[in-house]
Amino acid sequence: MKALSTSVVIHVSDLDRALNYYKDTLGFREDFKLEAYAGLELDNVFIHLSGPANPGRKKTPGSAHFCIECDEVDDYFDTISKKGAFIDVPLEDRFYGMRDFAVNDHDGNTLVFGKAL
Repeated sequence: MKALSTSVVIHVSDLDRALNYYKDTLGFREDFKLEAYAGLELDNVFIHLSGPANPGRKKTPGSAHFCIECDEVDDYFDTISKKGAFIDVPLEDRFYGMRDFAVNDHDGNTLVFGKAL
């Protein structure tokens, strides 16, 4: 077997609000949208948003936390900050060899964007 890709499923309390935030503020593009489930992409990163009406598995909104490795973060941080992103941890060089920052969505799901130093 060869694993080909992954998509993180993020549970949100309001799918339309989350879609607007991820697209308009964080810069993701909508790949598909079903009634209560949507797929988004940002370059080679794919995430899925699951709203409360989705009949699939239920997880508590706000419990996601994942990291996205990037080729640069400074310009992206500036862009989304100006668009009103909910910055949880500011952009800095870290002791573990990354320059990164954390951003939350309306439910408190956390995305960390970072680049190796």
